This record gives sequence, structure tokens and C-alpha cells, in this order.
Amino acid sequence: MAKRLIEVFGANGKERKRTGGRNSRIKGNRAEALLLDQLTQQGYEVRRTHLSLFPDIIAWNDDGFLLIEVKARRDPKAVTGALRLFRMGVNAMTSVPNRASMLCYVRSNDTWSAYQWSNGVITQIEPVVSEARP
Repeated sequence: MAKRLIEVFGANGKERKRTGGRNSRIKGNRAEALLLDQLTQQGYEVRRTHLSLFPDIIAWNDDGFLLIEVKARRDPKAVTGALRLFRMGVNAMTSVPNRASMLCYVRSNDTWSAYQWSNGVITQIEPVVSEARP
């Protein structure tokens, strides 16, 4: 998609600094694809939403219904920012199914960290997927 010149260059004519970008999207897409495969191996039925809004993945089985935000970070210390975005996504939802678990999975250093939103509080939980690659 072509960008307008004002989007690439600021009003003063200098090139604007990029944040995020293609590499971040590629890394995020890979993390989502990996989580989809791992959830399927754990017996979940999964769907990717293909939206920029929360959630990235919807997964369910006989035991639960999961709404999952997926983040990939190079630095494990960057989890705070990922959780801030997760909190914003959850707060933007207008309705949530009663039995849904709202989760954020952060991929860093080839491992998953999982966090759950419950009653306005985010707590770290054990991931439902194993670290074995599909």
C-alpha cells in the first residue's frame, strides 16, 4: 500500500522515525502461527481473528473458551509494554462471553509467558501450551 508523502515525511520535510514496522509484524505473525499450532496440538479448536483489535486468537475445547492476545518481544523486560497493550484491548471490549478467559501470551527468548485478566487484575499463569515446537 502506497503511503502519502506526509506520512513518510513530517510537516517539516524530515523523515519521520518509524516505530514497529514490518519486522515487528513478521515476528508477531510467527508467534501467532506458533501458538495456533501448539493450541491445536493441545486439543483446542482455534481461529485467528485477522484484526488489529483484541483478541488475536480465539480457542476453545470442552473445558474452556480462550480469548488470546499474542505479543512477541526481543527483550523479556518489555513485557510491561505488552501487558499495557493487552489491558487497553480488554478495556475496549464492549461484551465478553461469560465463560471466556482473557489471556495474553508473550513470546520472548523462545518461551511463552502467559497472563490472565480477571476482575481488572492481570496475573501471570502457567501457559496451556508446551514449549515443544510443532
